Amino acid sequence: MIDPKLFTVERLLAAMLDDAHGNRDVWRQLAEIVPGYMPRFPGQKTRPICVVRVGELFLRHSVGPRQGFRWDIYGDDFQSPELALLALMQAPVPPPLLADEVWQRVASEREKAGGAS
Repeated sequence: MIDPKLFTVERLLAAMLDDAHGNRDVWRQLAEIVPGYMPRFPGQKTRPICVVRVGELFLRHSVGPRQGFRWDIYGDDFQSPELALLALMQAPVPPPLLADEVWQRVASEREKAGGAS
């Protein structure tokens, strides 16, 4: 059995969110897991859900022929913070974080470093 006392929350999250190759996925630190989320205008039957969001976008899981995670204005209920973290680990980069200026800066930094990996 793995002793939970071996880990701190901070070090465990840092290890899970770091890809160990230059923090390629550092954007995940911008994500927020909200366990008791309620929409702005809830209906009478609306109950709090556990969502993952980055800014105004929420993480969803699609079913059907194009299964996988995507970002949009509606969030899926991941039921617990642990399941939400696992979903975040599989999520693609949110589209607003894929701005041209971000990629141009990355390309420029790679050129300065002397390689295009």
